[in-house]
Amino acid sequence: MTVRGLRLALEDPAVDAVTAAVHRPARRTGAPVLLAPGAGGDLDGDGLVALAERFAALGHPAVRVNLPHHEAGRRAAPRAERSVRPYAQLLDAAQRELGVTGPWILGGKSYGGRVASMAVAEGTPALGLVFYGYPLHPPGKPDRLRVDHWPHVGVPCLFVQGERDPFCDQSLLSSHVRKLPRRTTVHVVPGGDHSLRVPKAASPTGTPISASTIVASLDGVLQEWLVSLEP
Repeated sequence: MTVRGLRLALEDPAVDAVTAAVHRPARRTGAPVLLAPGAGGDLDGDGLVALAERFAALGHPAVRVNLPHHEAGRRAAPRAERSVRPYAQLLDAAQRELGVTGPWILGGKSYGGRVASMAVAEGTPALGLVFYGYPLHPPGKPDRLRVDHWPHVGVPCLFVQGERDPFCDQSLLSSHVRKLPRRTTVHVVPGGDHSLRVPKAASPTGTPISASTIVASLDGVLQEWLVSLEP
């Protein structure tokens, strides 16, 4: 596997290009993947890097991207609706960069995954969606669900969620995934938080487990889901 940094152009009031990185497998065997970070992070978050590495190890080129507000150095993200068009533009740019125009697997961390799902609901073609900690609701506000667009998400979805994630009540997720019209897979990390980190108190070994270590252990989950996407 090789990793190369690049710039992807887009039309946005904040920036005209964003930083990205492509993980190319030694031998490509599946569709490319586009991953965007959470609202307050960037493309170099440990968990996001590890997720791109796992996809590449399984034969899928993976592109990590900043969203415009990250590139502009803003901590506060715009409303998710405002990031849908830039995400779709970055998909177009990544397709040109890799020379692959067929359906990609889309997704990302928290806000990035939500934005990807909204793009798909608005018609962006995709083979599937992968959510690394979907932000089902704001912490402490389970009545403010972010699922209105789900009935229009017509692709298979994989949710990888922390058991202790304050952004995702597990019982609410279990009941609302029925709104997704295609096959849905939910993998829950025992003791994991919003980034899948497991603190010392929740770790079976009594030692904290990092997000990158958890993600690195997901090959079986990812491979089974990827196989399920095949016609």
